[in-house]
Amino acid sequence: MSRRSLALPSTRSTEPDDADELEAAPEEKPAAARSAGVVASLTGADLSTPLTVAQLPTPYDVAETVTAPLNDQERGYLDVCEQALHGFRKSVVVAGKALEVINRGRLYRETHETFADYVTEVWDMKRAHAYRMIEGWRPADLVSPIGDINEGQARELAPVLKEYGPEVTVTLYRGVKELRGDRRVTAADLSEARAALPPPKHLARPDQVRDVLTVAAAEGRAPRLAPAEPKVPAQAADEHQAEQVDEGGVSQDQVDEGAEAIATLEAAVAQQRQIYDRVGGGTLAAALLYDPGRGDHLRRELRQYAQRTAYRARDTSGEQVADDA
Repeated sequence: MSRRSLALPSTRSTEPDDADELEAAPEEKPAAARSAGVVASLTGADLSTPLTVAQLPTPYDVAETVTAPLNDQERGYLDVCEQALHGFRKSVVVAGKALEVINRGRLYRETHETFADYVTEVWDMKRAHAYRMIEGWRPADLVSPIGDINEGQARELAPVLKEYGPEVTVTLYRGVKELRGDRRVTAADLSEARAALPPPKHLARPDQVRDVLTVAAAEGRAPRLAPAEPKVPAQAADEHQAEQVDEGGVSQDQVDEGAEAIATLEAAVAQQRQIYDRVGGGTLAAALLYDPGRGDHLRRELRQYAQRTAYRARDTSGEQVADDA
């Protein structure tokens, strides 16, 4: 059964069958006009008006056993969600929620067997990317309803929302923004902040998060959250670089670089300790039981990056001595 289509990069056919042509041809409205009417009736917006996350339907579940064609309400939901995706492919908030409505409501079932087939053929999007968007829209909407959170930032906030709840998620994001000051908040900043959090059972109140981040920055466990160093005028910087700290010819810049490197390594060690603690206690066994494929993939990635870290941290002093000799 064919269905009306928006001006979207869809692979679905818009050709009606003969029976539909004979039955509806005299009063059939153009597809764009019908879609505009549906979107307007459900959201109050026309096809040229950007949709907000609040105008999208609430995600709901439809069982896999349901094979009936979409009813009028479902068609309306699909039109609204596809219109949102058409205009907000890069917005994790709007696109993520639209994808969740389509996935959980199985609004793709008239044209595609699976959600993966739908997002691949209609939106040229990999299944994993679609699920990352779905996972990320709630924390992104929580910390920034205007939708200025990108997918990478949302991906770092999603585990915080799942493990600690909405209050801690909002407090963490605001704390990072405050500590960063005029500097742009990045996914790497949020990753460092998330790694600095104690286990949920050790966090008595959400307002403790700000203090936790401040201490982590001061101790070098979250160097990206440390206050920015004051800018030095160009002339003073040149003079500063020209100074030699000792007779060995080590400049102040080299000393500063070394101190920063030590802080980076200390932060890495602290994160490694946290990883060690979090992976223990049957975490891997539980993950493999819940989703064997995904669990095994994550386990292999964990081991792979541990090996890469060990390689980078290897003792190369012997090689250097040999080279010097």
